[in-house]
Amino acid sequence: MQNVTVKRSALSDRVATAYRDLFSDLPVINGQVVYPQMPKFQLDYFVQQTLDRHYLVQLQFKAPAGSAPMTVVGHLKQDTAGHLILKQSHTLATIVIPELLRSIQRAK
Repeated sequence: MQNVTVKRSALSDRVATAYRDLFSDLPVINGQVVYPQMPKFQLDYFVQQTLDRHYLVQLQFKAPAGSAPMTVVGHLKQDTAGHLILKQSHTLATIVIPELLRSIQRAK
């Protein structure tokens, strides 16, 4: 029974990826949707809004041409020195450099 469940979830993932590849207006690289580069003022505004309202966000970082950008989800926090830290879990955190951000979106 467990094997059937695993196969169904793997099939669901493949169907979702194929659907995204076929019907997305955004470019897709290695199964990863590439969001447009946000202007600096918009990134700054969204980062400040995220810090103030404690939103769960999805960040996408810049990548070299032809490679998939890294996308991470978590809560953005700021330490006393002003560094941005994305807390993904209790044990995993990512230091965020605003100049390397491509886009920020509120996660659902």
